[in-house]
Amino acid sequence: MIGSSRVSLAALGEDLKAKFGDPGLAAAGGELLEVADLLTREKPLRSSLSDGGQPKQERKGIVSQLLSGKVSPLTVEICETIVGLRWSSEADLVDAVEYAGAEALFGAAEGAGELDRVEDELFRFNQILAGNGDLQLALSSPGLPAATKDGILSDLLDDKVAKPTLVLLSYISGHLRGRRIEQTVGHFTELAAERRGKLLAVVRSARPLTQDQTDRLARALAGKYDRDIAINAEVDAALVGGVTIEIGDDVIDGSIASRLDQVRRRVTG
Repeated sequence: MIGSSRVSLAALGEDLKAKFGDPGLAAAGGELLEVADLLTREKPLRSSLSDGGQPKQERKGIVSQLLSGKVSPLTVEICETIVGLRWSSEADLVDAVEYAGAEALFGAAEGAGELDRVEDELFRFNQILAGNGDLQLALSSPGLPAATKDGILSDLLDDKVAKPTLVLLSYISGHLRGRRIEQTVGHFTELAAERRGKLLAVVRSARPLTQDQTDRLARALAGKYDRDIAINAEVDAALVGGVTIEIGDDVIDGSIASRLDQVRRRVTG
């Protein structure tokens, strides 16, 4: 997001923090994702609620009239907060409701002591996607009904993951909006890490890291970025040795495969 949307998203984040601990957060999270789905499908509604030229109270009134009695009061309150802010585009409005839904689910998971689990499950599922082209294609297909995708996810994950994990993955697979599924799951994984007050580092190595290596790497990265670091580790034998590290848009490639490739390019010109 850029411009007014970036400012509004920061304000929304602060507003949501005040609601963490509310017992209705888990239900609100799912309902907010349903509202995001509604906005995705209904362009006139989306246009009206993102129109900064329309008085704030009118936009809030539309939300109240549409949602009151159908979702929880907490969900209505959060949606009124969102439409009361300024968004640069209709897409940013949908992204904001989606973000609020995810944050509510993460807040509920944190209150239940399950946030670490949810973050790890999202990360592990993304690894499964990366290694299974058929699954990635099925869950990304715009022609496959949402109910079919839900059935696939239920068969794979039911009773194996926390409920917020399944709710988020089900929403993501049905609402990619032009995004790649692995990037979108990765985005939500980063949000979960941020909820824990940490930056997410995806570390790939040719062999599994020991706990001591993981701890030392986390300390070194924390010093570099001045933030606590959550490390999600993957094994990739193609690296030969060394590690690659991804933190947001930053990529640190210290793999032997990369060095060999650099040497090869210098030799061949």
